[in-house]
Amino acid sequence: MIQTKIVQVQTHDNYNLDVKIDYPENSESVIIFCQGSGANTYDNHREIAGKAFNYFDLFVDEFCKRNIAFCRWNTRGCSISDVPPYFVSVNNEEYATYCPSTSIQDIITVKNHIKTLPQFKKSKILLMGISEGATIIPLVSTQCNDIEGLLLLSFAYENMKHTLDWQLSGGSSMVNMCKYFDCREKGFIEKTDFILDKLNVRSSLFPNIEFEDLDIDKDGKLTQNDFALQMADYKKQVFQAIEDNNDEWLKNNYSVQITSKWCKEHFALPSISSIMYSLTVPIYIFQGEDDANIPISDIDKICNDFKKWGKSNLHIFTFSKHDHDLNYLQYIFTGTVSNGLQRVFDIASTFCKS
Repeated sequence: MIQTKIVQVQTHDNYNLDVKIDYPENSESVIIFCQGSGANTYDNHREIAGKAFNYFDLFVDEFCKRNIAFCRWNTRGCSISDVPPYFVSVNNEEYATYCPSTSIQDIITVKNHIKTLPQFKKSKILLMGISEGATIIPLVSTQCNDIEGLLLLSFAYENMKHTLDWQLSGGSSMVNMCKYFDCREKGFIEKTDFILDKLNVRSSLFPNIEFEDLDIDKDGKLTQNDFALQMADYKKQVFQAIEDNNDEWLKNNYSVQITSKWCKEHFALPSISSIMYSLTVPIYIFQGEDDANIPISDIDKICNDFKKWGKSNLHIFTFSKHDHDLNYLQYIFTGTVSNGLQRVFDIASTFCKS
């Protein structure tokens, strides 16, 4: 039987985190989950295409049946609301305190609180993060000696500034375009691919748009350069808003609610490669090859570095035709768990047996 505890945990700067823990009767491990960027709650209630769901219900069910507790919390300044589709209310003043430095300390605070609870005194502690959270938890691990392992989903090996530059220079667009027109292997789209429209996406995604409208550089194929040209002005505006501390512009014009302080702290973080080099705990990376938020080429860089260092604590799993969320929505719309997420759940269970 799954039990639930919702508590307030006071942080190092006297902010009260709303923390939710779901756990089975005998928790052999506890997963402390660090969310991706933006406004999130401990349920992440969502509504997509008429389907309402709690994002974390799947994680709770799958982990608890493996005797693993699952812990997460509301992002600073965020609370549950009844307004679709995101069901989150944001206090902008409190949200402004959400940045890498506070996120790191918040994870440590929650971890320390978990260890005071009698039901978890003998449980192993695992850190799990997705996207931004996956970037943060290696930094946390350098400050803790009681972490059994790291589960990194959709992990960026480059600094956030580099990743943001890639996203706004056509990288994200080309990942999606090659997926839409089934051109993953060759990495570009020709006019014949666009006209053939093998997956029948043009009517919904590109109505009344001709190939020539997208071929900005007129070289007869759609490449990253076309979308870099298309997005050049917007990219300049994003980085200028960050430089100018123009949070209002970012709030109104960027797809995820971020602040200039959040960006600048991420840009100033130490090299993640040096952090990874210092870690001795088992590290598991789970990456979708259709991830439009993070370049899949990051995986090659990670593998090359660990090979060069002669370290054996890294384990990487990549999944074809999996997106940034490891095809989470497959579960919502079909009831089946994706191969990527299934592997996450199964790997987490190995810590219970070790």
